[in-house]
Amino acid sequence: MTLQEELDTLKAKAQSVNGGEMVLGHHDFVQDINNSGRLEQVPKLGDIAPPFMLPDDKGNIVSSNTLLEKGPLIISFFRGDWCVFCSLELRALQRSLAEFKKLGASLIGISPQSVSYSHMVADKRNVQYNVLSDEGNKIADSYGLMFSMPNQMINAFSAFGVDLKAINGSQSSVDVPVPATFVLNTEGRVVYRFVDADYTKRAEPAAIIASLMEINAQAA
Repeated sequence: MTLQEELDTLKAKAQSVNGGEMVLGHHDFVQDINNSGRLEQVPKLGDIAPPFMLPDDKGNIVSSNTLLEKGPLIISFFRGDWCVFCSLELRALQRSLAEFKKLGASLIGISPQSVSYSHMVADKRNVQYNVLSDEGNKIADSYGLMFSMPNQMINAFSAFGVDLKAINGSQSSVDVPVPATFVLNTEGRVVYRFVDADYTKRAEPAAIIASLMEINAQAA
């Protein structure tokens, strides 16, 4: 089963719960993002991606430039561990981690949740790659991915116990990144990207692997 097939199954289950409140406002949210034109600012193929230095869930600072010195870099922006679609994607990336490493690549996840919250849920997340905290969404904003979640969705998630203020720990707690995946070559240029305003759609690990194989073939 592909990751998207898993996501589609999860979406169908979410829509069947209490009339679909878990994805309340989903269609309008996606449409607002697409109509805004903001995603035109997202780095395109061949662009140099914005560099960053962010803390992991233990507070250690991780530099994109340092990782790129070792090989290609896979960057996955996600909304947070509270998002069931994000959790599914994180697990799918973990299953392909050995293949990514075999092809010389590093993998990191980036979300706006605080270091303390990310550390608290690290065991439940159970992945063996760095998940970094972009509190305030400064890096997501530099990638053109940041959007404010509408009140309708905030209230719906709050009803399910998702307190974004406590999770993100910043004044911009209702801002979330559009989930996106980038593969950078060692020059920091984007060789693969997946960006979709629909947060129930994510990059396939197989497509990431294909892009890494292309990088290696060009370097040979």
